Amino acid sequence: MARNSGEKFIRNLVITVLLAILGFSIAALEKNRLIIMDAKISTLKAEYDRVKSENNSIMYKINSILALEKLDKIAKEKNFSVPLENAIINVKE
Repeated sequence: MARNSGEKFIRNLVITVLLAILGFSIAALEKNRLIIMDAKISTLKAEYDRVKSENNSIMYKINSILALEKLDKIAKEKNFSVPLENAIINVKE
């Protein structure tokens, strides 16, 4: 009987050690996954910032074009003409 309880103790000890090793392995793998995910998130944030900046630049260009179109429309409505490059223009306030 003493031998049987000693074998149970050793078996339980081996199982406990194996479970501890398995737990530490899983924790290490999860930490590695978190590091990889953090790197991917950083890459995606940089890409997002780049796309956002590009979008802002395009929106600025679109708004500039729309403003010029509005000026052209007003000029046509008021029958304004484009002055020559060497013309002297008096601007009244």
